[in-house]
Amino acid sequence: MKRYPLLIQLIVYIFLLVLVFLGLVGSLYYQTSSGTIRQLTERTTRNSMEQSGQFIASYLQKLKQTTSTLSKEETIRKFAQNQESSETSVQALMKTIIETDPDLVSAVLVTKDGRVVSTDSQISMQTSSDMMNEKWYQEAVHTRAMPVLTPARKESLSSEKEKWVVSVTQEVVDEAGQNLGVLRLDIGYKSLKAYLDQLQLGKKGFSFIVNSQHEFVYHPKKSVYSSSQEMKAMQPYISVKDGYADQKQAFVYQIDIPDSDWTLIGVASLEQLQMLQSQMLYSFVGMGVLALLLCLIGIWFVLRLWIKPLQNLQAVILKIGEGDSNLRAEAKGSPELVGLAQQFNKMLDQIEQLMEAVKVEEQNVRRYELRALSAQINPHFLYNTLDTIVWMAEFNDSKRVVEVTKSLARYFRLALNQGHEQIALKDEIDHVRQYLFIQKQRYGDKLQYEIEEDESIADYKLPKLVLQPLVENAIYHGIKEINRPGIIRVTSTVEEGKLVLSIYDNGRGFDLLDSSEKTLLRLGGVGLKNVDQRLKLQFGEDYHMEIRSEQDIFTLIKIYLPLSNDK
Repeated sequence: MKRYPLLIQLIVYIFLLVLVFLGLVGSLYYQTSSGTIRQLTERTTRNSMEQSGQFIASYLQKLKQTTSTLSKEETIRKFAQNQESSETSVQALMKTIIETDPDLVSAVLVTKDGRVVSTDSQISMQTSSDMMNEKWYQEAVHTRAMPVLTPARKESLSSEKEKWVVSVTQEVVDEAGQNLGVLRLDIGYKSLKAYLDQLQLGKKGFSFIVNSQHEFVYHPKKSVYSSSQEMKAMQPYISVKDGYADQKQAFVYQIDIPDSDWTLIGVASLEQLQMLQSQMLYSFVGMGVLALLLCLIGIWFVLRLWIKPLQNLQAVILKIGEGDSNLRAEAKGSPELVGLAQQFNKMLDQIEQLMEAVKVEEQNVRRYELRALSAQINPHFLYNTLDTIVWMAEFNDSKRVVEVTKSLARYFRLALNQGHEQIALKDEIDHVRQYLFIQKQRYGDKLQYEIEEDESIADYKLPKLVLQPLVENAIYHGIKEINRPGIIRVTSTVEEGKLVLSIYDNGRGFDLLDSSEKTLLRLGGVGLKNVDQRLKLQFGEDYHMEIRSEQDIFTLIKIYLPLSNDK
């Protein structure tokens, strides 16, 4: 790491303290201000939406009443019954109604016998059978002489200019309540749009209306009606009843319109909060730059007289660090620096004593790490072995249970090793032999094993429980996964001045594409990685592990250890 002069360090530290202080003050101010802005936005939005809901309810009530009144007119009924009224009189009546209400765009009457009367020539061009099959006609019939609201739709399918409307439909019935047809009034968005667009919901805020099926009734952006992508963009707002959406950048409040299946949804933007964030950023940067300049000017004049003695002390320390341990600091300058030099010299006198103590402590720590890593693996062995014994006991094979139990007893005597962390190689291999014997009882002819020992290295000392996890992995991750007889071969040899321990299996294998660490985890998870860590702690750079494998053919793990083990 690069070393910087003390003056620069002090300037940086004080500057950082100033920045932290400014950050804390700014954060407190921001939290308070943002909370106030959010509360104000929520309260304003709720009030505006409540008022808007009342307006829309009154607006719909008027339109429903108009539709209901028109559907009960004698002229309409008689025409639908094919009596005295003519198409001209019906059309004149509907035009009169439309002219009296600026929100009404068109009207259409579809009789039960297939006649169509409309104020819009484009609508009159449609066939009655097509109109009777449309959703608005069917819903009106099913509602039984009650006004029905439709979602947004094009005024006319044949219209060249896209014009969206909502409709109020009502079944026309005779005095006996029998269906005569359906009356539809198409409503434009002039009044509704003018009112909703003037809502104060922030610069980027907006409001829209959906029905109970989440079909759009009104939206200021009419492309939403026909664009599935833009419809999907509105879903986060629809799913929020009273709360925040868009990563808390918009407040959403919903109002159910009485006597309808409409829901008014208001989306209030938080530009004020965003402006506050920008202002805080600029203020923080500005005050930080000012603080830096003040630190540069003030600290330079206050501390420059102290720097020279400290630089001299620094030179002494660097020379001692290069190996001149007999050098001592000169005690001069201010009382603080004199005391510092004296304590430094005293420290140098104690370093040699401490070095020996540190060395001993490091050795102790290393032994504790070995014990901890070894302890992690023992329960794993016990659980797997007990599973094997339970499996045999279920078949009432008492003789084999006795044999396996004896092997288990010897297995644990070797594993415990009278509390010692080191074990002779011959005992470690015998430990594996007992484990394979137990597993042989479980897997029968599917498992064969061979053990080859070099007697010349039988007394070699190594950490206990390093071979068994590798053998266990060969069974559970190799042979267990194949549908053919499997074999495991354990060998100990001396090759090119190294002790080599090999574990071979003809199991499923794998492709060696991952890193060594990922390979360890893939082969045996934590147990195999544990073995690797313990051997590294014991032998350091003199140890390494090689893994070879081919898919569905074999896996070979070789452990290379130094023949001279004096660690």
